[in-house]
Amino acid sequence: MHRITGFVGRERELAEAAAALTAGHSVLVRGRPGIGRRAFLHQLRELMAKQGRVLLWPEMTTPKNMMHTLACQVHAQGGLKIPERIIPQRWRAQAYRDGRIDWRRIQRSLLREPVREVLAIVIDSIRDRDAIVFVETLEVPPTQAAALHALAEIAQLTAAMDADNRRARIQRLLWRFKVKIDLEPLTRAQVRQIVEQWLTHRPIEFDGPRVRKSFIRAVQIDSGGVPAAVEGMLTAASTDGQVTRSKVREYQHEAAAVYWDMTPVLVVVAITFMAMRYISRGLGMRELMVLAGVGSSLFYGLMFFVRRLSR
Repeated sequence: MHRITGFVGRERELAEAAAALTAGHSVLVRGRPGIGRRAFLHQLRELMAKQGRVLLWPEMTTPKNMMHTLACQVHAQGGLKIPERIIPQRWRAQAYRDGRIDWRRIQRSLLREPVREVLAIVIDSIRDRDAIVFVETLEVPPTQAAALHALAEIAQLTAAMDADNRRARIQRLLWRFKVKIDLEPLTRAQVRQIVEQWLTHRPIEFDGPRVRKSFIRAVQIDSGGVPAAVEGMLTAASTDGQVTRSKVREYQHEAAAVYWDMTPVLVVVAITFMAMRYISRGLGMRELMVLAGVGSSLFYGLMFFVRRLSR
């Protein structure tokens, strides 16, 4: 979306993150899904590129892809220290003569190397080079989490994380981030600015000026300030031939939905039924004991089905 509307908002957060990276700290960006963490990291990387830093953005799909893209990016920035055994025999003379070898000559050899060996090459190559590693998500398996631990020893990390992430392996990594930035929903004024810029570059046909105002107001309110919801509503309106007053009420996006954590309520309910059982025994109230037993059975049955559905 920011390719169409520009990067709206987050000026304060960007300045804070850039200052922290300049000072040598690692930065963690937190927020709910759809809040724009990845776009924020892209914008931050553009800011840091002006400082001439070594900027790396690994592909986090698998450990091998992560290491392969890191090695490729380090090589592209002129700093991959390639062991002699990685260079095919027929290209070694040229590599010694030029002091450099084309990535295509070593790509296949690196793919055959174990992940830990490629990681060691990358770490040795960026040591003392003032590198920043951008990680678009910390929802990673243990192997990649361990690799990030190792990279954090010699480089700065700038990572995005879901605000609800409670994984233990991620919690052990969080202490390395000295600066944590929480991305809040955009204000209505910022949402309006995004909508106006979108309509400038991608005009939408409205059934009159009042419908246009109603549409903008609906996006401001129903999106909840979540950029993904704003983009979804604008994209849906762009695909329609004409936006009428009745259609304005239909534009919604799941990214704006708010889900409440019911865990505290369930804990209170469980404790209440347990307390009722003991109280009924102490007072000899058979009806209360039956009610507590039935309530406990229904509660545990509900929890069983909830767990099965959440898998």
